[in-house]
Amino acid sequence: WHLDQLAGPPLWFSDGSCIDNTFAGGGVVRDHKGMIILAFSSSFGIGNSAEAEAKAMHIGLRLCSERGLSISFMELDSLFLVNCFNDLWDPPWAVEYILRDWKNLIPSHASVSHVFREANGLSDRLAAHGHTCQ
Repeated sequence: WHLDQLAGPPLWFSDGSCIDNTFAGGGVVRDHKGMIILAFSSSFGIGNSAEAEAKAMHIGLRLCSERGLSISFMELDSLFLVNCFNDLWDPPWAVEYILRDWKNLIPSHASVSHVFREANGLSDRLAAHGHTCQ
């Protein structure tokens, strides 16, 4: 496939994981038919679950930007970060700069919505796998 052959906007799903204060993340971009375009897992070091979720989204958006993928719809299983992104809640300082950069990496009409973990299974597994990455 080629990026200009996509019939609809790509969809982005990401997740973070925190175990014993170490955090990791993963994400997947799918086309309108559900086919995987891009996926990743990564270890991030020491932090908390909000940082894990934010960092996973940030890395994923950077990967998309580098590959010319314009993401207009994203789903997270962190209602906290969705509300922070949508300016409903004030983010903690540890993730505020990440949220600001998200907004620079996506179109102004992009939406970020909440999805329960069960609907975000692959991203959840990629995030857990991130703990095994160096």
